[in-house]
Amino acid sequence: MQLLCSSPSCPPELCTSIAEASCLSDAFETRRPLAFHSDCYVSVAKCKCDGNEVVVKAYMRDQLSPGALQQVQTEIDIHSGLQHPNIVRFLAACEDYAHIYLLIEYAEGGDLRKHLQGGPLLTECRIRNFFIAPVLHALNVLHNKGFSHRDLKPENCLLGGADTDTVKLADFGLSQPTHLAEDSCSNTDTDSGSAGGCASASRSMDSDCSSTCSRGTAVFATAGGTPLYAAPEVLRAMFKNHGMQAAVGPKNDVWALGVMALEVVTGCHPFSPDHYHYENVLYSIAHCTRVNLPTNLSPEFTDFLEQALHRDPSQRASTAELLAHPWISKEFSEADLAATARCATQSQALPPDNDLASFDCWEY
Repeated sequence: MQLLCSSPSCPPELCTSIAEASCLSDAFETRRPLAFHSDCYVSVAKCKCDGNEVVVKAYMRDQLSPGALQQVQTEIDIHSGLQHPNIVRFLAACEDYAHIYLLIEYAEGGDLRKHLQGGPLLTECRIRNFFIAPVLHALNVLHNKGFSHRDLKPENCLLGGADTDTVKLADFGLSQPTHLAEDSCSNTDTDSGSAGGCASASRSMDSDCSSTCSRGTAVFATAGGTPLYAAPEVLRAMFKNHGMQAAVGPKNDVWALGVMALEVVTGCHPFSPDHYHYENVLYSIAHCTRVNLPTNLSPEFTDFLEQALHRDPSQRASTAELLAHPWISKEFSEADLAATARCATQSQALPPDNDLASFDCWEY
C-alpha cells in the first residue's frame, strides 16, 4: 500500500505498518462493519502494530467518477487539517490498486441519535453543555478555515467513548471550501494541529488531484447533505433549479444545528406534519416564514434558537456569534435548573429513525 499522508496525531508505527503492507489486511484486522454506501464502506479495524481500533473508510476506485475522486481528495485535505477536541481525529490516508482508505479515530460511544434514544430527558443546561456548545466549537474551527460541513445531523456527531461523553463532529465526506468567511471567535477556538495539516507522503490517487482547499477561489457545483437538515435557501434553490453557489455556505450548518437542538427539546423534527400543516416536510422547510418554538424555553434559549433558525441566511447568526450569545455563557441558578427540569418532563428524547428521519444523505 502507498501512504498518501498522515496527521501529527498518527503514531509513527502505524505509518510504518501501512508503508510495509501490501494490502489492508496486512496492517489491519477488520472487526465489524459500520456502514455501506454505493462508493465506499466503513468498518472498525484493529491495528496489528499496536492493537488499537480505528475506523477505516474505504472508497472503491471503480465506483468513483472523476468528480467523486476529487471530493475524496477534498475530504482528505479538509479533515487532515482539523485538530480539535470536538472533531474526530484524522490519522492517515493510503491507497492500493482498488481502494483509497481514510483512517480515522474510532469514537466508541456511537452517534448522538442512538445515545439519546430512550435516555433521560435533558435540561437546557445539559443540552448546551453536552452537544450544542461542543458542536459549535467544532463548526467554528471548520468555518474559520473557510469550509462548510454540509451534512450536519445527529448521526454525524459521535461520542468519544464509554468513559467520556465528549461529542465530536465527524464525516467530512461532503465538506467543501466556501466563499463566505466567518469572523473568528476571539480566544475561543484554536486549531491545535500544525498549520500544514496533513503531512504528505507521496500523493498519488492517479488523477493528479490538486488540493481544492487552497485559500483562493472555491466554486460550488452542487449542494449536498441530508434533506431534513437542509437550510431553506438550499431547498429553494433546488426546487427552482437555481445555481447553488449563492445558497451554500456555513450558515447552512448553523441551521442544521438549530434543527438538531429542537429535535432534542421536542422529541420530533420541527417541520414534521405535527408542527406544520404541510404534509411535505421539505416544502415546509423551504417556505417557512418562522420556526415554531416551544413556549416552555428560557428567554435566552429562545433567542439563541431564533438566531440560529432565521429564514434569511444573511440575518442568521454565525457560529462565532452564537458562541458569544448570552445563553452559551449563562450561569444556571438552582431555580433555573429546577424550571428547565420541569420543562424537560414535557419534552421527549431524540426520536428514533423512522420514515420521517430516514432520508439518506444525498448530493443534489
